[in-house]
Amino acid sequence: MEKKLAFKNYVGYTLVDFANNLAFCVMSAYLTIYCTDILGMSGAVISAILIAARIWDAVNDPMMGFLAQRRRPGKTGKYKPFILWGGLPLAVVSVLVFTRISDSVLFNTVWVAVFYIAYGMLYTVLLVPYGSLASVMTTKENERSLLSVCRSIGAGIGNLPTFIFPIVVMSAGADGNQMDETRLFWAMVVIAACMCLIYLGSYRCIEERVLVEPDGRKTSVREVLRHIFKDRAFIVMSVLGCLLMAVQMYSNTVNLYLFKDYFQKSSMNTVYVIVSYAPMVLMMPFVNKLIKRFGKKEICVAGLAVSTVASFLTYILKIGMDNVWLFIGLAVFVNLGIGFLTLEVWAMAADIIDHQEWVTGRREEASNYAIFTFMRKVGQALAALAPWFVSLAGYDSTKAGSGVSQGEAVLSGMYDIATLVPVVLFAVMLVLAILYPLNKKTTEAMHKDLAKLHETQQIETV
Repeated sequence: MEKKLAFKNYVGYTLVDFANNLAFCVMSAYLTIYCTDILGMSGAVISAILIAARIWDAVNDPMMGFLAQRRRPGKTGKYKPFILWGGLPLAVVSVLVFTRISDSVLFNTVWVAVFYIAYGMLYTVLLVPYGSLASVMTTKENERSLLSVCRSIGAGIGNLPTFIFPIVVMSAGADGNQMDETRLFWAMVVIAACMCLIYLGSYRCIEERVLVEPDGRKTSVREVLRHIFKDRAFIVMSVLGCLLMAVQMYSNTVNLYLFKDYFQKSSMNTVYVIVSYAPMVLMMPFVNKLIKRFGKKEICVAGLAVSTVASFLTYILKIGMDNVWLFIGLAVFVNLGIGFLTLEVWAMAADIIDHQEWVTGRREEASNYAIFTFMRKVGQALAALAPWFVSLAGYDSTKAGSGVSQGEAVLSGMYDIATLVPVVLFAVMLVLAILYPLNKKTTEAMHKDLAKLHETQQIETV
């Protein structure tokens, strides 16, 4: 009889993504503005670096997935050791990305490119095994769903720097509305130290309790990919995960410029971040009840419809520079709509991995999860176009901190690119959610069949 997960197991799983996101949220939102306003790099160059990193991920992520899949469990487990192997160096590299040791734009460009790509590689070393951990911590659907919620809670709390940075770091320049390089560096040092302590704590709390005996067959990359390309559930959910990451990271980046230059109130970005996460916090106590009543797909469709409409209104209303509260008010509905998908995306990732096992008879959680993770990094690549879009609008980094306005036409263009792109992404996500085949009835049938299958296999629980 499989034991229930202990409270400390949930805490440990939550802490990993808490630590992950401490640096990730800064990297996602502030790297671009650091490169343009502090290092003097162009938006096109920054986009090229970010996209190059994602191209390398096309090799790095699947490779890491297959390596983790083939690793035999050691004394501390199969996936658990990667928390330290990837996490501790990740913290160090996070600081190096935001460390300037030269005034040369060329040198700084190479420096950022090297350490940002290294950051991405180490993030994969940690993230792919971490995502696979849920499958070896428990086989129970309700516990996996709760682990997904815990992960979202950890990620949400890990976004703490986005609450603080607009006030603490964005305080330089003639108008006190620009990035302070020294404060940014020391903030990253503090974040890295916290990450190391949190990874060490989470490592002590997590237990791998389920061991599925290998069947002796080797994982074939070609075979795994062939099955995935035939699986509509896997494809649709992977693209949904990709676009969810894209719209969140894109908005985080362009909104920094929008609050700084269009609304001229960088501190209001803290309020925006709060209202972005508040809907998810309010939804958390009701998630499992909603799943049982309606199903994951069904709630995702309804939520994305709300986000699409609210985002469209934000664009067509062309909210004035002196009406920032209306912009934030509509953001509440945008984030309320995608709140469920954000909370349950990892549980739904587990569903599509289960679906692969259901249709093929084999479970390849690490390799499947690596491909799902890579698709989310494709979303990061799409979001990497944000600095290029800002440049296309006419943004001039030489005016940053000088007290000189970017100009009415530029500000209008910045508003358009900040609001129109999310409308398109939400609309595509809504269509995909409708096409997602794992509705409530199908998902329940799948889990019943898999439960029967697992009873006939040699599964050891500890």
